[in-house]
Amino acid sequence: MCGICGYLHVTGQPVDERLGGRMMDLIRHRGPDGDGTLVVPDRAAGATAAHPGPSVLLGHRRLKIIDLSEAAHQPLPNEDHTVWVTYNGEIYNFPALRTALEAAGHRFRSHSDTETIVHAYEEYGDDFVRRLDGMFAFALWDARRKRLVLARDRSGKKPLFYTFDGRTFTFASEIKAMLACPWVTTAVAEEHIAEYLTFGCVRAPRTLYRGIASLPPGTWLALEEGALQGPVRYWDLRGSFPSRPHRPGGRSHVSPAAAATRVRELLTQAVESRLVSDVPLGALLSGGLDSTIVVGLMARLTSAPVRTFTIGFSDDPSFDEREYAAVAARAFGTEHTEFVVRADAAALLKRLLWHHDQPYGDSSAVPTYAVSRLARRAVTVVLNGDGGDEVFGGYERFHAALLAERTPRFVEDLGRLAARALPRDDGYYGVRRRLERFVAWSGEPPLRRYLGWVSVTDRELVTRLLRPEVAARGDAASVLASFADGTLPEGAPLLDRLLYMNFTTYLPDDLHVKVDRMSMANSLEARSPMLDTALVEFVASLPPDFKVRGGRLKILLREAFRDLVPPALLKRRKHGFGVPVDRWFAGELEGMARELLLDPGSRTRRYLNDGVVREMFDEHVRGTRSHGHRLWTLINLELWCRMLEDGSLSQPMAEDAESVWPMAAGA
Repeated sequence: MCGICGYLHVTGQPVDERLGGRMMDLIRHRGPDGDGTLVVPDRAAGATAAHPGPSVLLGHRRLKIIDLSEAAHQPLPNEDHTVWVTYNGEIYNFPALRTALEAAGHRFRSHSDTETIVHAYEEYGDDFVRRLDGMFAFALWDARRKRLVLARDRSGKKPLFYTFDGRTFTFASEIKAMLACPWVTTAVAEEHIAEYLTFGCVRAPRTLYRGIASLPPGTWLALEEGALQGPVRYWDLRGSFPSRPHRPGGRSHVSPAAAATRVRELLTQAVESRLVSDVPLGALLSGGLDSTIVVGLMARLTSAPVRTFTIGFSDDPSFDEREYAAVAARAFGTEHTEFVVRADAAALLKRLLWHHDQPYGDSSAVPTYAVSRLARRAVTVVLNGDGGDEVFGGYERFHAALLAERTPRFVEDLGRLAARALPRDDGYYGVRRRLERFVAWSGEPPLRRYLGWVSVTDRELVTRLLRPEVAARGDAASVLASFADGTLPEGAPLLDRLLYMNFTTYLPDDLHVKVDRMSMANSLEARSPMLDTALVEFVASLPPDFKVRGGRLKILLREAFRDLVPPALLKRRKHGFGVPVDRWFAGELEGMARELLLDPGSRTRRYLNDGVVREMFDEHVRGTRSHGHRLWTLINLELWCRMLEDGSLSQPMAEDAESVWPMAAGA
């Protein structure tokens, strides 16, 4: 796992290697084990003639995982140094790919997965990306064609950003490295603020920086002769869903039992391929179904005990999963470490925002950062259960959408009245909160209703929050419409449509962003077997009722591993990875929120109606309405504006010493 950056001057003006060094310093956390640079033309080698083509700098920060020798140093070339790559990620099928390339006559100098990329490009041309199976983002320089190629993995595990002003093309794993370049502006994309307030993030290719784009998952892009080609899509999960919907009660091309057997085979292979590492490896264990299965398979595939890591927060027992993680750890005989931590959210906020580069509204970044920081003390690579809910149908909102499709309107009206009569509850399984969300979007089409459930702030409140001139540039209604349009055809089963939408929005733009930035903030590589390409494609091809039926979630996954998972965990209800943010803003974060959001000098006043912000804050403190997650998005936006203003986003961050404190540990 590494960090990449660089730029290309179309006119061939000399590159500034010191600038390249500053770019790499800003992503040092992604690769603390060394750095490397390719400069074209190579003036150090004595090139003095006028350079007829573009000038290029490729930068790389290395985190050593596979082949720790200098032979795997990047940027890495092919045999005659005409193709170079700077790369972030892991290619899980690299042994088979290497065998095929060697048979075709290619010579390898290292044992790294990186080198397969340059030889695959030579052998297969632009089709080479679809032959790579893994998580990756890379920039490849073709010296013969004077061509720069960027690509990103299928589900968007690894990030890649770029900007092009017609003269200079700039790219990096993280936006902060690009901000070091004097030609890259920090203008705010006001037209995307409505989307951020609605979902707590923005969807690729959009960012909150005007002119800076995120390369979408499953695409590649090329710059040749001063012109951009792409982004070109090389993979889309849409093609794996049945072209003709399975009829309810109709026969599938595979039986449930055969499907469960195949899922077990594919996931076992996925875990095995992700155990390849030349550095210490472990797993993040939450006690949920997905991470438990991954750890169980690791235990069967390895001879030494698996090292597992879990954290708990003392703020609220309903958010603490240590009890369930311990059940799995005992069942599989892992070398288990659990931490009870006090996370200083106020101290962490600025640090987390620096790592995210732009406002990010998912407060579960706090525990993700904490568990990554603590696991990194013992290992460099961890496996996790990410993707299981997206692939197998694990979110309760999937069941809620199917239920809402069959629920008469008058029943929902009764539910609304019942919710008002219930006491306020802020726990993870709060009945009133869940009932209110279920009935809030009554009468809307299924996809629009689903998007309402996954939004942080509803359309009406977003419209009130934004100043009229900002709302006119990107209103909440158009945001919801654009998301609802990006799904399977209307005739497809509702669950398939929801799974596809979730896979192409929430997964890459929220979940992957959180896990990548928080793990790499601590120089920790995170691998997700549940997102293996063959597994994802196979499960998508199956009937919806194999996954969700009659209120039961992830039916197929539970059946496939019924004998592996401890019974208490097999039947356990879905529990997300979060923090009691509602309680925080009524307590320890109240003062900070008041200072940032209600101060007359708040930077977000240029975008937001400060009267509505004050109203939200007062409602939350008085306890008349919960706005914790909304206040979190607003504070992130305010802090980001301040950090843009003072330039701290493009300056190195001091070492973290006090924001996460272990209070107790046990094995």
